[in-house]
Amino acid sequence: MRVTVLGAGYMGSAMAVVARGRGHDVTLWGTWLDDPLLDAVAGGDVHPRLKLPLEGMRILRAGALEQALAEAELVVHAVNSDGAVPVMTKAAPHLPHVPIVSVTKGLLESAAGRMERIDVILAETAGRELRFVHAAGPAKAMEVARGVLTWMCFAGKDARVAAEALGGGHLQIGTSADIAGAELCSALKNAYATGLGLWDGLVGRDAHDARAACFTQAIAEMTRLVVAGGGRAETVVGAPGVGDLHVTAAGGRNRAFGEHVGRGKPAKQVAEEMLAIGELTEGYPAIRSAARFAREREVGALPLLDALHAIVWEGAPVAPELARLRLWV
Repeated sequence: MRVTVLGAGYMGSAMAVVARGRGHDVTLWGTWLDDPLLDAVAGGDVHPRLKLPLEGMRILRAGALEQALAEAELVVHAVNSDGAVPVMTKAAPHLPHVPIVSVTKGLLESAAGRMERIDVILAETAGRELRFVHAAGPAKAMEVARGVLTWMCFAGKDARVAAEALGGGHLQIGTSADIAGAELCSALKNAYATGLGLWDGLVGRDAHDARAACFTQAIAEMTRLVVAGGGRAETVVGAPGVGDLHVTAAGGRNRAFGEHVGRGKPAKQVAEEMLAIGELTEGYPAIRSAARFAREREVGALPLLDALHAIVWEGAPVAPELARLRLWV
């Protein structure tokens, strides 16, 4: 099968490695922001983020998008949420009507001015229905690329086709028809993982009780938000919700972002410092977009999300805000 991966960052490159390992003919296309990564690969070095060689695949730059999509039988969408619309705008005239497996996480503003899922926004951008499959679940790029046991959930009408193409060996893939629930879990878990990281900065690694309490609260609030967005409650207690929140809160950029904020550093400053070293922090904008999503759908009683928004976007002091937190689970 001819597989084209859009986006040469962490997860895009990891999925390219997986697809190549499954015996597919793989093209990895990098956006205009991926040039430094592809420069290293073209020079014979390992991928600067994955620390692995990208062997046996065709590497194309931003100007070769039409070429990358030509004759593709499966597309993996791994462009971050900020770049999703600009890339789809350029890709739409050349995009074949094939399954699109997306590992992109987040919520974006629609033409109507309302926060919506990525699949809704990209179909709106393309001006036609897309065969969109969302790839959810606890899957860290470094581990996916290195063959560590990973359980993902593909959601959408073409989920089974995509799972059969990419699953196997260490990468075990379940399927679901609940694309709304899966996408919302992926977007929301970044916000709540940041909140769990706050305790590491405020109290230290011995805040086990607080993290467990807030983890439970996060799942309850995610369930309310998912149902309000048209998803199923049971999706939240599976790999897309509980599984992904667990791995994201245990380690990674969003937890680290929360830890720095928990120590008293302004959230905007932390985000800027992390971006300067190539660490995009999805949890920072995710808190604001989740709060807006909740307001637009009139979802009440979200004390943990309210506290996160107050700390990260309104500059509320961490300790007093968390001391006022009252959980309802």
